[in-house]
Amino acid sequence: MAKSARWIQSGLVVGAVLFGQTSVFAEETPKAPEAAKPELSVSWKDGKTTVESKALKLDIVNTLQVRFTQELPEQGSDVSSFRIRRAKTRMEGWVYTKDLQFELQLNWADTTTLLDDANVNYDFTGGKRAFMVKAGQFKPGFGRQELTSDNALEFIERSIVSSEFARSRDIGAQVWGAPFGGKLDWRIGVFNGNGRTTTRNDNDKLQTNVRVTWQPLGKITSYAEGDVETSDKPQFAIAAQYESNERTVAATATTPIDSADRKIFGGDVMFKYKGFSLVGEFFDATTNRRVAADFDSDGYSIQAGYFFIPKRFEVALRQAQLDPNASRSRDQRAERGVAFNWFFNKHPHKLQADFRQIENQATRSTDDEIRLQYQLNF
Repeated sequence: MAKSARWIQSGLVVGAVLFGQTSVFAEETPKAPEAAKPELSVSWKDGKTTVESKALKLDIVNTLQVRFTQELPEQGSDVSSFRIRRAKTRMEGWVYTKDLQFELQLNWADTTTLLDDANVNYDFTGGKRAFMVKAGQFKPGFGRQELTSDNALEFIERSIVSSEFARSRDIGAQVWGAPFGGKLDWRIGVFNGNGRTTTRNDNDKLQTNVRVTWQPLGKITSYAEGDVETSDKPQFAIAAQYESNERTVAATATTPIDSADRKIFGGDVMFKYKGFSLVGEFFDATTNRRVAADFDSDGYSIQAGYFFIPKRFEVALRQAQLDPNASRSRDQRAERGVAFNWFFNKHPHKLQADFRQIENQATRSTDDEIRLQYQLNF
């Protein structure tokens, strides 16, 4: 009996040792390494492809606008035509640090120049956007409708007033910021003053632009027209602006070389709430010339829209008036129009139709125009 007990005791000791060693081995078994997180991610939303890593964010948007236009002039023959109005590739984002942003836009449908935008921007306030410097080719801070993207308009094109006073892109530099949570937006810039991709100024004077926008109800993230989001809270912005630019006027068979020193004061207002939107702007310019007579010019545009089917169907109205030379009588031009917009997916995917009348007192004619446009961002 004692002998059997000793055998049992020895077996228990050996088993305990083996179990303990097995537990130790189990504890020392290394865990499988965690799957490495991808260094590069790619996503797509609302027509925008986003590529992102620790040192880069790149947004890519392609815009295609296919348009049909029916011209109905009071004098002359009617004209019907199709065209690719815009075919653009836009790339923007940041590199190395979120404070260093870039922008590049190419317009494949432009027959004169391919390059729209090419610039860099640095935020010296570490993401607060209170003080930034931007340099390259871009739109100066002048004209609300001009600062609105081509693919975010209620009408198929900007008003005749915007086209007259705000001349789009130029090459230069700008200091700007959006402090107080974006409620204030200020911009001061200097530019060549003779348009995009023109790498040499035509004189020793630079174009100067100043714009200040106040958004008392909170920052408005976009200049896009129309309240496609059906805002629950009112959005309101008011702005004042100034531009000064002296350009050389080339000689013709009947006129010598001249200079045109134009100073423009302007302002604009925007309001959005529950599907309703209102945008208006005005310009008042004085042009001093060395040889020819000086003259003043002015104009205004007001536009209102409402979504009768929220986020889908909008109707907009426009009235614009332009006096290109106050020293001449009966040369004013007016634009009246109505637009119908169907949104498949906000501004990135929509179908637009508009009708407008252009009245020209100088030619004593009123021309009608019907336009239909399909737009896709992808």
